Amino acid sequence: MTETPESSPTQPGPATTTSPQEPPPPSQAGWAVVSALFFWPLAFSAFTHAFNVYPLWARGDVAGAKAASDRVRRLGQISLWLFGALLLLFAIGNVVVFVALITHGYEGHHHWHHGWHDGDNWRNH
Repeated sequence: MTETPESSPTQPGPATTTSPQEPPPPSQAGWAVVSALFFWPLAFSAFTHAFNVYPLWARGDVAGAKAASDRVRRLGQISLWLFGALLLLFAIGNVVVFVALITHGYEGHHHWHHGWHDGDNWRNH
């Protein structure tokens, strides 16, 4: 009676319809860096998905690897959109403050130095 050595248990992955020669999907690490630069809260998820692309592909989960790759790209794009929206809100806020200052008569004078332009009369105040 000969026993065959036990092989390591394999986890069944989803059925794939790709050929063995197909390369893994890109990890989209550049998009993960974009998310870190422009809207860092999304970077945690983006890097996690980027680091999961190759292990998923190596296990045979090609669909999961492609989904992780797509998710990284999408998170990077969302971070750019959020940064753009926040930048636009900041610009609008600055315009509103500037217009409010102009309409209320702000001309660059500060109240604490009124009368200094009158020569020596500032000492009489």
